[in-house]
Amino acid sequence: MTTPITSLQKEYIRLLDGSSAAMTIAGAHMASGAFVGVSWKNLTFVGCDFAGDGNIKLASMSGCKFIDCRFLAPHHDFGVMTDVSFTQCSSAGRSIVCGGDGSTGVLFQACSFDGGSSAPAAHEGVGCMGEVTFRNCTGRGEVLVAGTRLTIDDCRFDHMTFAIGRQRRRGTPLAATVLIDNSQGSGVWRMVDCRMKTSHIQNSSFEQIVNDSSECEA
Repeated sequence: MTTPITSLQKEYIRLLDGSSAAMTIAGAHMASGAFVGVSWKNLTFVGCDFAGDGNIKLASMSGCKFIDCRFLAPHHDFGVMTDVSFTQCSSAGRSIVCGGDGSTGVLFQACSFDGGSSAPAAHEGVGCMGEVTFRNCTGRGEVLVAGTRLTIDDCRFDHMTFAIGRQRRRGTPLAATVLIDNSQGSGVWRMVDCRMKTSHIQNSSFEQIVNDSSECEA
């Protein structure tokens, strides 16, 4: 059972003050707090539940770790993410957990994503609009997002949607370098309005890949 973050006085204040002192927040339910326009630095979340719709809209996040956390159909904006890792975390329901342009060093390790029975055609989801790696992850029916670099390593995904890069019609254009290694795709992998510099696939197999108006940078 998780405890509402507002009931954890010390942790709640630390999440609002923007300081860089390291702290671990364990067993908290994050839906009851409102964190808008602040920066999170050097925080470790262990066994926490993230739900709610838009109550977390950060300016930036750096040096943070999420371990064994659950994302329960949230819609959260983590701002510019730098050196942020998610380890053995899971999502249930359609989740938007994303960092902004210029994010670097974002890692999802041994995570599972369950967005539903089929992947929606959307441009928002789990990842960041910068550089992101998914390693040893599994998923079904979710949208994975990358801006300038996407690495998928040793993953198993079924009926997933990928929003990679950004075409001009959706704002400032971004082109991504894509590497997929030792991964398996079942069902349909849907590439939605993607914009890529290069795409390198090795030691991998897929049942079906569908490109919906995707493009490669000339």
